[in-house]
Amino acid sequence: MMVPDRLDGFDAVVVGAGPGGAAAAYRLAVLGRRVLLVDRREFPRDKCCGDGLTRSAVRLLADMGVLDELTGAQRVGGVRIRMRGRGARDFHYEDPDGTGYGMVVPRLELDAVLCRRAVSAGAVLWTGARATGLIGGGAGVHGVRIEYEGHRFALRAPAVVAADGASSRLAHQAGLRSPDREWTGFAARGYFTEVTDLDELLEIHLPLADVTDRRVLPSYGWVFPVGDGTANVGVGLFDPTHRENVRLLYERFVADLAATDRRFRAARPAGPMTGAPLRLDFDPSRCGVPGLLLVGDAAGLVSPFTGEGISFALESGLLAADRIDAALRHAEVGPVDPAPYARQLAVRQSGYFETGRYSVRRYLLAWRVLDATFDDDRPLFALCRRLALFPDGARAGVLLDPLPAPAPELARHLRRDLLAVGELLAGCVREDWPMFVRLGGVDEDLSTLSLRPSVLLLVAAAVGGREHPLRHALAAAVDLGLLAGLAVDSARDEAGSTGPRPTPWGNRFAVLVADFLLARAYEFAAQGGGPVVAEFAEALTVACEGRALELRAGPPSGSDAGGALLAGRAAVAFELPCRLGGRLGGARVPVVNALAAYGREVGAAHALGEQLRDLTGASRWGGSARPGAAVAHDDPRVIGLLGLVAEHAQRAREALRTVPAGPARELLARLATPELSGREGPGGRVMSVT
Repeated sequence: MMVPDRLDGFDAVVVGAGPGGAAAAYRLAVLGRRVLLVDRREFPRDKCCGDGLTRSAVRLLADMGVLDELTGAQRVGGVRIRMRGRGARDFHYEDPDGTGYGMVVPRLELDAVLCRRAVSAGAVLWTGARATGLIGGGAGVHGVRIEYEGHRFALRAPAVVAADGASSRLAHQAGLRSPDREWTGFAARGYFTEVTDLDELLEIHLPLADVTDRRVLPSYGWVFPVGDGTANVGVGLFDPTHRENVRLLYERFVADLAATDRRFRAARPAGPMTGAPLRLDFDPSRCGVPGLLLVGDAAGLVSPFTGEGISFALESGLLAADRIDAALRHAEVGPVDPAPYARQLAVRQSGYFETGRYSVRRYLLAWRVLDATFDDDRPLFALCRRLALFPDGARAGVLLDPLPAPAPELARHLRRDLLAVGELLAGCVREDWPMFVRLGGVDEDLSTLSLRPSVLLLVAAAVGGREHPLRHALAAAVDLGLLAGLAVDSARDEAGSTGPRPTPWGNRFAVLVADFLLARAYEFAAQGGGPVVAEFAEALTVACEGRALELRAGPPSGSDAGGALLAGRAAVAFELPCRLGGRLGGARVPVVNALAAYGREVGAAHALGEQLRDLTGASRWGGSARPGAAVAHDDPRVIGLLGLVAEHAQRAREALRTVPAGPARELLARLATPELSGREGPGGRVMSVT
């Protein structure tokens, strides 16, 4: 590499050319910034990693234009979870746009391709260069000192990106490392050849036991297909007190595979085991100081349940580059302020990583709930499983039905209001139940916007045309009420339950979550005064009575009493936000009553639609449909449910005749018109409601 003539004109210096650093350098170069990318190693170089790329990572790599260059990539279509003592379940990716797949790419190839992409975009790359320290410190960073080809350089720049891994020297110097070793884990991996019959799935084993086989550790193992009969096999341990035993954990995992897994009977190691630390201390307040932004492993962005970090590294690198570019475009004075970048990471990643830190300190609760509910697809447990193991697909869209695109002006107001509601939801659950933080998220384009009580409240308020100051608090309250209802529905009668065997851990968790969420909902509702609290209490009473009668009637099956009770309970949950929204918006009494009637009918229609999904094997809550779960479209139960859905939808549209015309009424009308779709199932054509 040639040393550039100019060493004082860089807009940013990126230290570390792994996925996070290369992504940051690429984006900065594309944006027209002069950027230096340095790494102490020469490329291509290997690195201890599982090599697995999630759907999110694949999409980001596609945006960077490098997928075609990854010639050694193995495509995977989902994840197989092997829960200790509970068997395995496969979770296949949905593929609506052709990018719903993951990959396995050895870091030897991936990192070299990403570096070439950054250079082709205009970045300057120094390999064999070592960052020895920052210019400045915690109060403000003005550049970085680099040793390269026998020379020492003091490179000044408005921003330095620290992508130098879990042991980041730069983060430590800036005082951004947590002093608590409790957040440190360790991983070990090796390659094996002559492995037979590997499926195209990322296979994760949860959790592993210590060498005595008597104590379960906060840990995981993995088997990822690399192609041509080769597998990447490894273990991760989120417990620094047992760090010295990672090699033993790895050796035992490999020995167990050889002894019990027919695929590994002839397997041979292809090279030595390698290891690397895992940082689990992500904290938005520790993601930078003026002039320094941490990305990837340096920021502690590693999955606390599966050890995956490439998608988080790519995303954080791109976000850091965008922040640097924005600061330079607006001619901000002094070193680049990392605060907007930290806020973006907080919005995107809060909840997931906090949950992981809790799982390290108090992992028994997290792992026992996952273990106890592994076969249970009831809403709360399926949501927790998705939030813990598949965070790239666990935003608000998992709640209810996707919302049709609103009119532009209404969309702008909805997005603003839902972001405010999301902040309230995040604030009230972050400390105690952080894994639920992501459920209130809203994307820039509202692509994950879903039919939630808060949406109905805000749209109903838009009918009246008045922006009441309590609309955000009450919208948060009704959303918390919905989540509490899902938790209540997930508790089972241990004496007479049908379906998977109920477990005390699952029931206790469901009850605790429901009580907590209801208490928080009442806190928000109390801001509306006595009348609002009374309405909440009345709705809760009706819902509880309905749940009791529902349990007495047994599982719903189409048009029977159990199904009607379930629909009635959902009707109350949707009537309340519509009525409150109309009042908050200043609508006339007849309009408020019409909105309430609309909410009752829509709630019933969507509850029955959920039954239809369960019946046809298309439930949103589980993973892959179990064999024999779906029934054909001409099944009498399906026909009965379809008829009931149509009746409630028609009555909802009729209720809207009293509501003034406009974008809000138009959106409500579209929500009241379920779309029917069909697909081939084990018993023939099956139907679903969306």
